[in-house]
Amino acid sequence: MPIELYIIIKIRAIRLDLGITAEEISLFLEKNPKYIGHIESNAHNAKYNDEILSSIALYLTERAKEKQKEFIKENDSTIIKTEYNIYDFYPTEILSDEKVIKEIPPIPSGSGPAPTLNALIEATDFFKKARTLKEIVEKANKEQSQNWEASNFTRSLERAVKGKNKRLKVILNDNGLNTYILLKKPKKD
Repeated sequence: MPIELYIIIKIRAIRLDLGITAEEISLFLEKNPKYIGHIESNAHNAKYNDEILSSIALYLTERAKEKQKEFIKENDSTIIKTEYNIYDFYPTEILSDEKVIKEIPPIPSGSGPAPTLNALIEATDFFKKARTLKEIVEKANKEQSQNWEASNFTRSLERAVKGKNKRLKVILNDNGLNTYILLKKPKKD
């Protein structure tokens, strides 16, 4: 149903914007680490229910408030949405009730630099090879038909290499430039 697909895409866009992984939300919900990933996957028929949506809204609120505090601490005047509820995930217009194919775009179109970077990390093979900042900016600009500059990605890349959502590591290339590559997850026994 279009409404189910809309909700999945909406939550994914919000979590990417906040720099939250699917696994992180799954663990908050006390579900299998792949729970949200399955919902967001074209290969699974999984979908959200209102109870789960309410819990996700609480978690997004908590994380958005943390992110807003970080902005304030860094003397950044950026203001983001910090309160979420279940109605934030539903469309404002009535959607068709005809069945649709579940297709989740790997990179949500119209997203800003941070969600575009997070989608490149999470949903593509782009960072399997070490990438310079220039390459990252070029790829993001191509994906979103934008003219972003390196400064648009500085904070997002910093978050991707530090803290609890660390997903990239920085290595020097042969020219002495920082490059970013996917952090290998430790294998489970």
